[in-house]
Amino acid sequence: MNFEKKKGRTALALALAAFLALSACGSAGNDDATAPEGTKQSQEQTSEGAGSSAEKPAAPEGPLGKYDPPIEVTTVRFVNASFKYDEGKSIDDNIWTDIFKNEYGIHVKNLWTVDESQYRQKLNISIASGDIPDFMLVNKEELMRLYESDQLEDMSGVLESYGSDYLKELLNQDNGAALRAATFDGKLVGIPQTQVNGGVSTGEMIYLRYDWLKKLNLPEPKTIDDVVKIATAFAKDDPDGNGVADTYGLGMNKDLFQTHGTVKGFLNGFGAYPDMWLKGADGKLVHGSIQPETKTALQKLSELYANGVIDREFAVKDWNKVAEDVAANRLGLAYGTVSDGGHIHRANKDNNPDAEWKIYPIVSLDGSPVHPQLADTANNFYVVKKGAKHPEAIIKLANIYLEHYYLTSYAPDPNPFISRDGGIFPGKYHPTVIDPLNVNLDAFRLVQEALASGDGSHLGFPANVHFDRLTKYAAGDQEMWFSTIVFGAEGSYSVIDYYDKNKLGIYSEFQGAATPTMTEKMSSLKKFQDETFTKIIMGQASIDEFDKFVEEWKKLGGDKITEEVNASL
Repeated sequence: MNFEKKKGRTALALALAAFLALSACGSAGNDDATAPEGTKQSQEQTSEGAGSSAEKPAAPEGPLGKYDPPIEVTTVRFVNASFKYDEGKSIDDNIWTDIFKNEYGIHVKNLWTVDESQYRQKLNISIASGDIPDFMLVNKEELMRLYESDQLEDMSGVLESYGSDYLKELLNQDNGAALRAATFDGKLVGIPQTQVNGGVSTGEMIYLRYDWLKKLNLPEPKTIDDVVKIATAFAKDDPDGNGVADTYGLGMNKDLFQTHGTVKGFLNGFGAYPDMWLKGADGKLVHGSIQPETKTALQKLSELYANGVIDREFAVKDWNKVAEDVAANRLGLAYGTVSDGGHIHRANKDNNPDAEWKIYPIVSLDGSPVHPQLADTANNFYVVKKGAKHPEAIIKLANIYLEHYYLTSYAPDPNPFISRDGGIFPGKYHPTVIDPLNVNLDAFRLVQEALASGDGSHLGFPANVHFDRLTKYAAGDQEMWFSTIVFGAEGSYSVIDYYDKNKLGIYSEFQGAATPTMTEKMSSLKKFQDETFTKIIMGQASIDEFDKFVEEWKKLGGDKITEEVNASL
């Protein structure tokens, strides 16, 4: 993607470095670009044999060739607070690190690890100082910053030479949209992280305590009014029957548009699509967050909050707190994502075996089908530091993941990368996870066919794992309930299947790399947006504050970003 060359690139890069150092506390093609202060020195000190491509030692041939002697590559990682390793294992010592070293001669060294919530902040400080590892995971804005400061290796030829056929196939999903988002001025500067629950599987859905619904004699949700009626009853009519006003109507978390307790699906029901680009009446792209439909949806949420239907303290609770409310029988209605039932609602079922859950597609004002908002094919990218001694190592690590996780047959022995009881998939130990977008949707369909015929002997991974779990559940193993809420005939993937078969879902109309102003200002605009929306929902600002927000959003860089987005098409 090409952007207009600007004068004073050196000053811009240095100013950007200072900006990042300050803004990090709040978050997560230019041949004349100047790296931030300290970049050159840092690269020389931390990258073995930094220099031109011609000076780099030859790597072993083929996608899976072994290094002899072994090599070391550095990275940085985040960990989820709820992540549990096998006994005696860690992010630095696990099944994958053994495979890397013993079978492929690669030692992956983590320079630092932080909690997932702190990753963006620490990463942005590293980027601003130029102190980056051999490879790391970044988002679109960080990708652009690194490219602008000339810190990234061009991976075009590296991917072509060392990428396996399967890796190349996955990176070209959705007609190569992900690769285009990582291409600047003809250079591929990032390897897209495509995800197993990507594409249509990112569409949100409604999770509902069906036993509460039946007890209160309420209709199943077909419209927004139904959702409001159910949420109000769940908050006010004692659905758990304990005689105490201790339940919430509509689950929400402080991040608004992420994970369980999101309101993205609720807004989609109003025709509102926050944080994405839509085609306007004149054919030009506009930002969904500032459209009138968003205002209408926020007004309804503010009414629900004022009526006590939404937890008064949602603005200080993350999704883990929402999950705790679900587990403790305090919450029976929330919008969420396809995998939530397997861990969030499972905890409730473990605590209360009589609890019944059903999952529904998101609903509209008039009952017509809704296009759920879908995430970009890739929002994150693996990047390699310019001058790294072994830029091909990241490609080989991705090949290794795909070879062992998807392409190797472990039958009849258990797959060592899958937890049969539904725990964390050890695949997450891997530092470069790239997955087929619809592998689980395909598995759902194969499993339903196999269950109908009674024969799952022909199924490969991962369908065979889900068939095994569902068969055990049908035979009375209640511990396998977590599988049926996801892969059962009425599980969350049945909703994704419905979306896919009915061609429901909407992607952002802009799938390109971050524009210069987007890189500089979008994170602060996002923070401004979410703070304003939260105040409106909580009644700390009137609904008219939305119009003022739109005006300020445009002045603070939104208009310039919109101009750049349209110019890049």
